[in-house]
Amino acid sequence: MSKVMQSLGRVLTFGEPMVVCVPKEAGKLTEVREFRTDCAGAEMNTAIGLVRLQVPTSYLARVGDDPFGELIRRQLRAEGIDDTLVDVSVERPTGVYFKQWHGLKKQTQVFYYRAFSAMAGEGFAVDRAISQLKAKEFAWVHATGITWMIGSEARQSSFAIVQSAMLAGVPVSFDVNIRLKLAPIDAWRELVREVLPHAAWIFMGDGEADQLYGTSDADEIFKRLRDMGFTGTGVVVKCGEKGAELAASDVRLQVGAWPVENVVDTVGAGDGFNAGFIAGMMRRLPLERCLKLGSLVGAYAVTGSGDFSQYPTWAEVESHLNGKGVVQR
Repeated sequence: MSKVMQSLGRVLTFGEPMVVCVPKEAGKLTEVREFRTDCAGAEMNTAIGLVRLQVPTSYLARVGDDPFGELIRRQLRAEGIDDTLVDVSVERPTGVYFKQWHGLKKQTQVFYYRAFSAMAGEGFAVDRAISQLKAKEFAWVHATGITWMIGSEARQSSFAIVQSAMLAGVPVSFDVNIRLKLAPIDAWRELVREVLPHAAWIFMGDGEADQLYGTSDADEIFKRLRDMGFTGTGVVVKCGEKGAELAASDVRLQVGAWPVENVVDTVGAGDGFNAGFIAGMMRRLPLERCLKLGSLVGAYAVTGSGDFSQYPTWAEVESHLNGKGVVQR
């Protein structure tokens, strides 16, 4: 582990890791015959983004006792993520999903096979993570709404972690990450309301903000969440090619998106943004720089077909942030 990583606090993130089957060409899945497998999942993506930015990260999850579960464990270790909090189920499999690129703009669609997965059916063991939170071994916790929505056991486990983090004085970032295939929009509104008392930062995309509150203005959303009992620090709205906005008690910020010549796949961009923003916070950078860092990692993400394959290293993003770009020779 580098000296930089040793000097930064450790992040804990939790959620369902999955194996994604990525087609080798565009077209309906009824026509595509060749795929490559990769690891994915919103929280795993963010964990990978964080360690590439030299932020030490632990991952809490449950996988099946199967080749896909082993693939995920190997990927975590290969990236340098602490996987000692990942349990293995002998009863249920690892979740899987397929990507499809189809339509006039070849937009990405996903098809999930996770209803009977280890995380959805059994949740995940929280005792060790809670002990580590109490011992101040983590400086930040990151979660997404997906984990609450995949099953009742996972929901209970998720609340146990964020409640313990709050009691331990550890800030929690919560990315709503709406998946309407898991629950209707009213259920997502209620989830946000239930998580608010435990969160320091709320993240959402501009489309999600419109779905939840009829506006994507970060300032307006911050005020509404305050009215619902939010006592955390602030709200970040990710606006894709328009950049990102942040609203806190005495701060209003907006940054533009980093230019990308060729957008390949937008899946994983929001998770990459989260990694960049949290990495900035762990380095105690100014909020505007944290936003820029998040936007930069998100921009890198859309340049490749893998959810996290194009996430940059700290050396790469530092060069961009300092106005040097990537040194070619």
